Amino acid sequence: MRAPDMPHVDVGAYALGLLEEPDRRAFEAHLATCFSCHEELGALSGIAQTLDGIGPIADPAEAMPAPPEPAAVTDLIRHRIRRERRHRT
Repeated sequence: MRAPDMPHVDVGAYALGLLEEPDRRAFEAHLATCFSCHEELGALSGIAQTLDGIGPIADPAEAMPAPPEPAAVTDLIRHRIRRERRHRT
């Protein structure tokens, strides 16, 4: 729950739809009387629309392919050596 002495910190969370129901209702009541928050919410609405539909960013370590098997690497090196020898002659 939002601290009562900090009413202006919920603007971004509200714009992104992240507030839980009690906090959302409390912020909407505050928003009706606070011109500053109303203006800030207007400025943030474009950001919320831009971010809509963007999923979580994958952990780079998870996105990396698994390293090749050592035998496959050895086969590739041997293949390259044979190819280079054929091109030299």
